[in-house]
Amino acid sequence: MAGTVTVMQPLMSSPTVWSSGTFDCFNDMASCCCALWCYPCFVGSTLSDYNENCGLICCDGGVPSPIHLALRYGVRKQYGIQGSLCDDWWQVCCCTACSMCQVAREIKIRKMQQQTTTVINVQPVNVQMPNPGYNPNPGYNPNPGYNPNPGY
Repeated sequence: MAGTVTVMQPLMSSPTVWSSGTFDCFNDMASCCCALWCYPCFVGSTLSDYNENCGLICCDGGVPSPIHLALRYGVRKQYGIQGSLCDDWWQVCCCTACSMCQVAREIKIRKMQQQTTTVINVQPVNVQMPNPGYNPNPGYNPNPGYNPNPGY
């Protein structure tokens, strides 16, 4: 009989807050640089990481748009992060690029946490132990010099 064992590892101590702050851009320099030098590409990549269609991205130069607000709100709701739509709006309007970097970091962190779950397939092994009193070939003597009946 085969079975599956799932090993879960503790992921975060508090899943109801953002894993990094809005201005913690130095925690992920690649995202920060991408947002700084090619913001539309960065937003498209972040949407793709979130499994959303990135066909609606236009060259907005970091100006807040409904896409930014919807992405931030969606990530917050999906991962159970505390906050409100008003908080999301302020974050997106005050510093669009930093807010989007925070969202991108959150998506990356949550995806890495999902990958730490390990599934192991367990296959039972049927091992038969030899019976010490059982001799399948009674005429066979593995020790030819030994005679248990010397009187024969």
